[in-house]
Amino acid sequence: MTEPPTHPTPPWSDLHPTVEWQVNGLCNYDCTYCIQSRKYRVGMPEQEVVDRIIDGYASLPGQWEIKMSGGEPFAYHGLMKWVIPGLVERTPHLISTLTNLSAPLKVLERFCTLTGPRLRITSASLHLEYVDLEAYIDKALAYRELRRQHNPHSSFVINSVVVPGKVRQQLQVKEAIESQGLRYFPQLMKIKGGVFPYTARDRKLIERLTGGSQDPTKVNRAPSYKGLWCEAGAWYFVVDQRGEAWICRTGKRLAIKDDDEDDEAYLGNLAQGTFSLRKAGARCPYPICPCTVPANRGIVRRPGMEAPHGI
Repeated sequence: MTEPPTHPTPPWSDLHPTVEWQVNGLCNYDCTYCIQSRKYRVGMPEQEVVDRIIDGYASLPGQWEIKMSGGEPFAYHGLMKWVIPGLVERTPHLISTLTNLSAPLKVLERFCTLTGPRLRITSASLHLEYVDLEAYIDKALAYRELRRQHNPHSSFVINSVVVPGKVRQQLQVKEAIESQGLRYFPQLMKIKGGVFPYTARDRKLIERLTGGSQDPTKVNRAPSYKGLWCEAGAWYFVVDQRGEAWICRTGKRLAIKDDDEDDEAYLGNLAQGTFSLRKAGARCPYPICPCTVPANRGIVRRPGMEAPHGI
């Protein structure tokens, strides 16, 4: 078996090193379909913790994408005070964010100004339990204009959870979003351990909504990549607001569920200086990949993609 190259060079040209950083736990929404338990939707790190985490990012080999989420990152007072300036001034990394787009336009404009050419992707979540669709689209268009001015090479996508019993509503949402030249990205609703068991009627509507696509750039179906080669832990990992790091979201969930910090999925703590990357990837051992980042950044080597010989 031929092993892939180790650090500091990614083993494949289409692999984009990525960190998913849960900057804070606090969220200003409380969606009924949120997979994150309320007890975890709390907490905001102090500046010292943020600084130490960013120091850890600064030591990563080459240029990575730091994708920030929460909670809601813009609900955290330290985002614009410490996080963004720290990433821009002290690291070479690209910046992406997952946000519900609830921040005032003045704050979003400052975000675009500060990130400049370093902004890669804005993924905006649409939550119809809290916003009016027309008003949300108007704000999305205003944000698109801000990006045109300050971050013209970045991309923008609106994602929406396909809530059971409300799938037909998503057909209208898709049409409204795409009619304005915006990108729509549906996400099947996840529950602990997998995807919600939609009714047969809903499943038919979902196939109509997605055009039957299995492409992770077009829809999040939370598939299984078990047995496929994955560079999680080596060129991709997730970090919580305390600096705790795991190879991936499923690895984190299972380690926390089992209360096992010695689990192979655990990479240490960036804020405490105990973090270390794996030297190379391994076969995926998990039954679900709940987000599309590993698939869309070339981390998991899906069928048709190059993988180490002999696996």
